[in-house]
Amino acid sequence: MYRHIFVAIDDSPTSRQALKEAISLAQIHGATLEIGHAIDENLVHVFHSTGMDTTTRNELKQALHANAADCLERAAERARRAGVKAESSLLPGHGEHSADLIAAAVEESGADLLVVGSHGRRGVRRLLLGSVAENLVRKVNVSILVVRGPEATEEKE
Repeated sequence: MYRHIFVAIDDSPTSRQALKEAISLAQIHGATLEIGHAIDENLVHVFHSTGMDTTTRNELKQALHANAADCLERAAERARRAGVKAESSLLPGHGEHSADLIAAAVEESGADLLVVGSHGRRGVRRLLLGSVAENLVRKVNVSILVVRGPEATEEKE
């Protein structure tokens, strides 16, 4: 039986599917649901290295944080409407990969299950973009449910 489920979201259709699965599992097990969103500040560094000025850099950082907070609030509200006790965790980074931020949060939270979405990328797209889900399988010491979203099916076609 799961007591504490951690779900990592990024506001994509795939992560919304992972959230849906996590809520269902939390309902079945009477578990607490912790919803985490990792902010990949490498995006800010990439834009900054292309000549972005400091003001724009700070605005982008603020936008990433505001978007993440809004995403977390909507997800937590969805869980609460389903009758699930939900907490949210904003996971700001300082250059770390999203998988590292999520793995550290899962360990710190004491969760006994991690739910994460996978886009199901293949070939060059997978090589270039990497896979947070794949990295998490190697990094965390709890069971992981990898949920495939609509994008995974579309890419095969």
